[in-house]
Amino acid sequence: MKYSTHLLVLGTSITTVVAQSLTWCGKNYMANQTVVPPGGQFALPSRSDDPLLAFRCAPAFRPYLKEDAKNATFVVDTRIVYDWISGASPISLPNDTDSPSCDVGNVTVMIEVGGLRTTHEVPLNTTGYEIPLDISRLTAQQTPYNVSCSALYLPSLSKPQYYSANTTLLYLPDSSNSVTKTDLRTGSLWVRPVNSVGSPFQPFVPQGFYVSFDPYLLKNLSYIDQLKADGFNTIHPVPPYDNATVFEQVLNKTAELGLYVIFDMRSYYRNLTAVADLVNTYKSLPNLLTWETAHEPDGNSDPSDAAKQAYDLIYQLDGYHPISIVLNCEDYNFTPYVEGADIVLEDAYPIGINATYSLVWHTPCTPDFGHCGCDNCKGGLIDIKARIQTYKDRLDILGYDRTKTVWTTPQAVGNGAYWTTIPTGAQWAAMGLISFNHGATGSMSFQYPTTTGNSTTIEGTAAILTDIIAENVQPYLVRPEVTYSLYSYGGIDAGVCCQREQYGDFRALGSIGLGKVTNVATQVQEHFSVAQPFNDTGLTSTPMGVGIYTITF
Repeated sequence: MKYSTHLLVLGTSITTVVAQSLTWCGKNYMANQTVVPPGGQFALPSRSDDPLLAFRCAPAFRPYLKEDAKNATFVVDTRIVYDWISGASPISLPNDTDSPSCDVGNVTVMIEVGGLRTTHEVPLNTTGYEIPLDISRLTAQQTPYNVSCSALYLPSLSKPQYYSANTTLLYLPDSSNSVTKTDLRTGSLWVRPVNSVGSPFQPFVPQGFYVSFDPYLLKNLSYIDQLKADGFNTIHPVPPYDNATVFEQVLNKTAELGLYVIFDMRSYYRNLTAVADLVNTYKSLPNLLTWETAHEPDGNSDPSDAAKQAYDLIYQLDGYHPISIVLNCEDYNFTPYVEGADIVLEDAYPIGINATYSLVWHTPCTPDFGHCGCDNCKGGLIDIKARIQTYKDRLDILGYDRTKTVWTTPQAVGNGAYWTTIPTGAQWAAMGLISFNHGATGSMSFQYPTTTGNSTTIEGTAAILTDIIAENVQPYLVRPEVTYSLYSYGGIDAGVCCQREQYGDFRALGSIGLGKVTNVATQVQEHFSVAQPFNDTGLTSTPMGVGIYTITF
């Protein structure tokens, strides 16, 4: 591998593209500063008294490869909504319809791309309806194809109602290098095993850690071995990577161990020449999972279009790997920043903060002022739930519910700066499970090394939990046929994923009844549990109780 020239050049130039922000999330936070409302708040859609059709379409995978062409499908949503979300248009339903949940007929959907066309009848008020379209007559190319989707609704004795939506199809040549597909039906990734180019693609839920290159990886490559031993499948080296020889050793070792790598360009992403250099050098890595460009651009008030510029350039040069950013703020310029990403990570760290007074700046924290280490947080696990769900809801409002997904960054730091304590193993586990409950499709904790020792520590918990998530949680997160229900009440947060006669319960905090269960011993299988026993009537937990169960009816 030849990386030295690029790394040495970039290592000397990062100060030209990194600036120190005097605000955080648009807020002043120092004692000598005044309160100035930050602006940049997300605009919620207005309500509609009448029904609206949110007609959307997207390819089922991004990218499709030439080898996939004959089995390509498009996923169509025909939801009836009452908010003016992106693309929503008025729809006149039959007068005898009691509610949108009733059978209101079909819409005729036509999909056109590159001269190809297909037409299907799709039930109104449905999601995830798949329409096959053989795209093998198209030319596999770097430039995405424009896709036109149209819908006709013609209830009996009514005037025809027309709807349209646009999307793109990324259809690339087959590649002998690593390829990461995104399943737009579920938001999950699909990969081949590292160093197994000819193997079939498999669904994949990233579980990993950020690890600083300097001082950790630079001085001790055994951290990589320990991550692998703890059951993690992904590593995110934090730049700058300013020792080319050691960084090459890091990349080689991760590939040998079968770990996927997230390549971080936070120090360089605003320098498009540097971005092009990095992409052209590293896009052929056998274990490259994703690119990451902007890290907390909202906190630092980076130019709002910088991530999008890097995003567009990376797709011009690669296209085989998705792009992520990390957002830190609860509500500051969300819309322009997510334009530059396929994956949006949240990194709220609520454990051990003082939510109203900054331990670093000795100033109060309000919605308009202050920096307490977790923007607009309460100081508990509820902040993770709120952040993930809010980001998911905003992406839906913007029309990105299929094309962009959310990952979580569980807190694994503390005992310094804004945080008076490090999360326990149970708290760390709860942050991850709550995130999966609310729609996260990946988890990259910050940062490694973390607390070690018995099962109450983060690493002690991880050694048990990672394999359980891979074996018992991932199958429910990646299957489009799985139905999902979320229960939140009085401190309980339970996500229930159902497939046929079995459901998985991935949850934290509180108690949930077991419904149709008549024999706990034979119907309930406990995979992971901390302070959360179950009996014939249900599951009961103490505060910070967490658990994963499979229940069969």
